[in-house]
Amino acid sequence: MEAENQSETLMSKANIPIDTGRPGSIWSSQSTGGRDLQAVSGHGWFRGLGNLLSNELARWWRTKMWLIHSLIWTGLTALMLYQTPRWYLFEGYEPVVAVFQTLGVVVIMQGVLVGEKKDGTAAWVMSKPTSRSAFILSKLIANSLGVLATMVVLSGAVAYVFFSTAPKGVPTPFFSLAALGVTCLSHMFYITLTLMLGTFFKGYGPVIGIDVGFFLISQDLVGRLPELGNVLPWNLVLPINNGPDSAFLAALNGQSLTPYIPLILVVGLECIIFTLISLWRFSREEF
Repeated sequence: MEAENQSETLMSKANIPIDTGRPGSIWSSQSTGGRDLQAVSGHGWFRGLGNLLSNELARWWRTKMWLIHSLIWTGLTALMLYQTPRWYLFEGYEPVVAVFQTLGVVVIMQGVLVGEKKDGTAAWVMSKPTSRSAFILSKLIANSLGVLATMVVLSGAVAYVFFSTAPKGVPTPFFSLAALGVTCLSHMFYITLTLMLGTFFKGYGPVIGIDVGFFLISQDLVGRLPELGNVLPWNLVLPINNGPDSAFLAALNGQSLTPYIPLILVVGLECIIFTLISLWRFSREEF
């Protein structure tokens, strides 16, 4: 009886093997490792959020995951910009943000829910006194912080060093932060989209296939239906069909972002909608 009462007020993270086909992969965003029992925090929708979030953050920051991702994205940024003529450093950084980092986000996030549903970790956690919304929010918050810190902030710092050698000079602090903000929003779109897809599917294939397929055909879709340019995030970080600069490049060049404000607001709203759908769908998941 004492053990039963304790299980209602205490929780831990299961030490269940993760079978991703890539043991210990830095691209796996699944939780691993056992933890000591901890008192559950929060109430209602947020019951257990503090415990789950602490576990997810530890996976990023108490392992080598943060270091390895930092080295990957800062190294890629340095390599790309080192090979770019000084006059075109801003343009040379654009594909790093728009292509490589976006695909990196998708690969990292594709296993956040699917992996834990496949190996039974999600079902185990849901059998404890934690809410399903807390489970989703802990994944979203921790992975967003990890991705944005390693991909956006550190990579941007390296790019800023290179920009200091450009004939155009470095962007002002305001426009540098604006460029980072646009990048964060673009990545958040794919973070929340991939998380949402993970609540609907039980396999990796559909999640990463839809994500990558959407990314690859976005520019073609906008080219055929220009109205989609007002609702899809492509023009945040890349120009559409050789059209006007992206919001990202406009910020680096010190141009006003006023023309991009409607797109920024719409993409931000889409991130919120994807998150709400994730919460709704996972609340109906059967284990």
